[in-house]
Amino acid sequence: MEKELQELIDQFLRILHLYSVITRKPKDYGTGDLLYFTEVHTIAMIGSKGEINVTNLAGLMGVTKGAISQTIRKLTAKGLILRKSTDNRKEVLLALTEKGLRVFKGQASFRKELFTFAGTLYRQAKPGDIDTVKRLFNAIVRNMQERINNL
Repeated sequence: MEKELQELIDQFLRILHLYSVITRKPKDYGTGDLLYFTEVHTIAMIGSKGEINVTNLAGLMGVTKGAISQTIRKLTAKGLILRKSTDNRKEVLLALTEKGLRVFKGQASFRKELFTFAGTLYRQAKPGDIDTVKRLFNAIVRNMQERINNL
């Protein structure tokens, strides 16, 4: 039991490491801009939700408003998103520019590839396996959020 648990932990740590390697390398999604994973993920969220305010975007992405504001500044400077004023002076809506829409469409192929792989695994799984994975993922997310809150 102890050895099997250690193997699972080691495998999970390998997954985290590989994920961090992927997210550290910027990629061009058809605009000539090298974009990091967080930037592309932000564009994907805005693209899928349409106009959205900073507070809601931060909540959807599970980050602070300060963190998302930094990403928004970078994407605005690159001409990928724009800020729209509303009747409420304190609220700003975010939307994709034409250039941002090109990135949104360009990253769709990457997402399709990912979901094709995940979909294959999902279809091969037994219902009990899926419930176990959901519980595991939820527990991991809660644990990581607690750790972040305690930093």
